[in-house]
Amino acid sequence: MKNYYNMLGVSEDASNDQIKKAFKNIAKKEHPDRGGNEVKFKEANEAYDTLKDSTKKQEYDTVRRYGQNFGGQGTTFNFRSGDTFGNDMFEEFFSGFGVGGRPSRRTRTFHTGQRGNQSVNVRMAISIKEAMNSLEKTISYKLPSGEEEFATVKIPAGVQHGITFKYKGMGDNSIKGVPRGNLLVQMSVLDSDGYTRQGNDLYTDKNIDCFQAVRGCEISLKTLLDSVIRVKVPPATQPGTLVVCKGQGMPVHKTLNIRGNLYVKINIIIPELTKADLKKIKDL
Repeated sequence: MKNYYNMLGVSEDASNDQIKKAFKNIAKKEHPDRGGNEVKFKEANEAYDTLKDSTKKQEYDTVRRYGQNFGGQGTTFNFRSGDTFGNDMFEEFFSGFGVGGRPSRRTRTFHTGQRGNQSVNVRMAISIKEAMNSLEKTISYKLPSGEEEFATVKIPAGVQHGITFKYKGMGDNSIKGVPRGNLLVQMSVLDSDGYTRQGNDLYTDKNIDCFQAVRGCEISLKTLLDSVIRVKVPPATQPGTLVVCKGQGMPVHKTLNIRGNLYVKINIIIPELTKADLKKIKDL
């Protein structure tokens, strides 16, 4: 039986705050989008899903102490990960993995020669500004039979470009007497409002004049959340310098408040100067 305490590096009498802190540290270090170890991240996800819940934790501790079937009643406890992130983007979409981060099991399919109903593929486009928050969108699509269907797609905050949402039994229904196909909604997350995205990090440009670059300055920047932040540009900044604003990027995990970074590329503009201005500069 897996030792969830060891996975998180906490003792068996650790408090909820200690368990949450341990998982947060592992999530920051091992999340695949940050170059971490996907296996370790998924193990920590599974462990945290059980230990954070008092009922699941009690059941888990009981099973560890007395075995899978105890008390002569044949009771079996199943620990299911996947509740950890709620609507956060970690929950559903790791390539090759199922809900909750568990590896998808390959099953052998025996074909009887009867063709089944097919999946219907739909592409949905949203902006990175929309992707900053969770949202719902209703789409319409046509089945191979010509029927028009509607589906409401729940999109988690920080959704990645190319992610596919799968809706069972909402696809093709041409062949009667067999299960319907699936609806596959592939997301396109587009740059917007002067921002581009790489992974969970955001990039934008800001112009300053050469005097501001020499002296250093503080600039105002409107974010994709429509808030205004102040960005400090250090003295002697060179053209193309990237100023990092930590934690101002795309949401990665809402509950733990993990976000990517924002990188501001500084462009330096040479202003037109009068003769008097040029003389002053020469005197410098």
